[in-house]
Amino acid sequence: MREVENFIKDKKIDLKRLKKFGFKLKDNSYYYDVFLLNNQFKMSVKINLDNSIFTEIIDTETNEPYVLHLLEMKRNGYGEKVYMAYSEILERIKKECFEDERFKANYTKEIIEYVKNKYGDKLEFLWEKSPKNAVIRRKNSNKWYAVILTLSKRKINLDSDEKIEIINLHNSPKEIEKLIDNKKYFPAYHMNKKHWCTICLDGTVELEEIYKLIDISYELAKWY
Repeated sequence: MREVENFIKDKKIDLKRLKKFGFKLKDNSYYYDVFLLNNQFKMSVKINLDNSIFTEIIDTETNEPYVLHLLEMKRNGYGEKVYMAYSEILERIKKECFEDERFKANYTKEIIEYVKNKYGDKLEFLWEKSPKNAVIRRKNSNKWYAVILTLSKRKINLDSDEKIEIINLHNSPKEIEKLIDNKKYFPAYHMNKKHWCTICLDGTVELEEIYKLIDISYELAKWY
C-alpha cells in the first residue's frame, strides 16, 4: 500500500463515523474495501490512528496492483477514469469520516463543543486566504456572535510574534468599556471596537467566564 501524503491536514478521525462508513478495525488500523468501475478494480484503504492513510488498487482480472492512476504524466483516458473514481472515494472518506481541527488550543476546542452542544451551531470558514479564521452565527438571525481567529500576539499589541487563537465577542458598549484592560480583554481585532472585544484563548480568562460572554453575544445577535 502507498501512503497518501497531506490528505487530511488539520483534521482528526471520528471513529464512530469511520465505522459507520464501513471501515473495519484490524491490528489497530481501520480497513475499507470498495470496487471501482463495474468491479474492474478493488480499492483498499487503510487508516492508522495517527491519521496516516494508505491505499492500494488491484486489477481484479489480473490480481495485480494498478498504479497508473498515481502517475499524472502517464494517465491515459482510462487511467484518468480510475483516478477520478479513486479520488471520489477519498473525498467521501475525508468529508464523512474526519472532523475539522484547524484550531489547536484546548480552550478553542472546548468553545467549539460548547456552542455546538448548546446552540447547535458550527464554525463557518468564510475566507479562502485565511483558512484558520472562522465565524459562528445565530441561525434564526444569520448574525455572527463569535469570531475565532489565529494571529500574531503583536496584532493585539502584545510584545510577541507568537501565534495565538483568539475569540471576538459582542457586548454592549458600556460592558465593553468595563472589560477592556489590555491584559485579559482587548479592543476587538478587525471589528467594531465599541461593540466587540477580543479574548486570548490561552487560559488568561477562565472558560466559564468566556461561556457567559458567548451567551450574551448570542442574545445580542437577535438585534445586531
